[in-house]
Amino acid sequence: MINKKLIASILALCSIPTCVRAENVNIFVNKTPLNVGGFIMDDTTYIPLRAVSEALGAKVSWNSNTQSAYVEADEDTQTAQVIANASESVVAIVGNYKSGYITGAASDYNELTAHGTGVVIKSGGVILTNAHVVNDIDNITVVFSDGESYPAQIQYIDKDSDLAVVRVNRLGLKPISFGTPDSVFAGQSVVAIGTPLSLSMRNSASRGIVSGVNVNMSDAYYPLLQTDAAINGGNSGGPLLNMKGQLIGINSSKYAGVGIEGLAFSIPLDTINYVLSQFEANGKVLRPDLGVTLENSWEARIGLPTKKGVTVKTSKSDTLKAGDVISSVNGMEVHSIVDYNKALRDTYFSGNINVIYTRNGEQISSDIVPKIN
Repeated sequence: MINKKLIASILALCSIPTCVRAENVNIFVNKTPLNVGGFIMDDTTYIPLRAVSEALGAKVSWNSNTQSAYVEADEDTQTAQVIANASESVVAIVGNYKSGYITGAASDYNELTAHGTGVVIKSGGVILTNAHVVNDIDNITVVFSDGESYPAQIQYIDKDSDLAVVRVNRLGLKPISFGTPDSVFAGQSVVAIGTPLSLSMRNSASRGIVSGVNVNMSDAYYPLLQTDAAINGGNSGGPLLNMKGQLIGINSSKYAGVGIEGLAFSIPLDTINYVLSQFEANGKVLRPDLGVTLENSWEARIGLPTKKGVTVKTSKSDTLKAGDVISSVNGMEVHSIVDYNKALRDTYFSGNINVIYTRNGEQISSDIVPKIN
């Protein structure tokens, strides 16, 4: 965030002997190169404040009477800059339903076609989207912001995390910049870009905040981000961006109904990074399986805070039995099925899985060899 105060020193011209023009210093703002040079003086690299600030959408002014520089950026300017910088990386995805009309898919565009959104993650034609956007459609076509369209193929898909990667035969694309998971917080301003309702509205944007992080929803496999940015049919698979224009989530779902407003959800970066790394390493997401089905406590089902674990409903395990209550997986407490899935995701790399559970009032710790599915 650019403040209105002076945020950097300005050295437009240097005649001091220790000032050396650094021809090999390249300046990038949100991965866009600036055609201006920096220089090094006393082992410190200086870059032009005006060029960098204006590239971020700020207005720079100079008061010669007070020898002061002023950088001004309002939220509207920043939002416009985020949208302008990211739009080239956002695509519409359209295809034909495999078998007639399917409710709850990417969009109710009509009885034959469905559409959603994707975001470029590699310049060689690699695009990230939701699994539910592409899972039930044929003849997948990707439409770019310049209006060009290309046929696409599903490269990887994982229905549990609701993420998929499609590829097109187009090079030189602009990949989106990724944020970091620990930079996301409730109250943070965000922008969602997508293709709501109609292909004529592709790359439409909405603004909001992160309403919650690590949100457990009963129909989600991993925790989600909650946002009040407007997300509608066709936005699925599009990016949720911070005000630096960095990807912090993939928009996936919303609640709709009388009296319900501003309840939308995005797949967060920790899940995105995990799934993409699994795709790259294995061609799919490999998950450890303890051979059990689980059920939440009634508190977890209705969203109340609880210290209760998850109950084994059915078991093919030699160790765990129906009725056991699992409270910890590899040292991580679990109070819901989403917690359980996240614990396996974040702690298992190989070998046994340590499970702490209660049976007939007795707490037991066991190391279990999982199957890998």
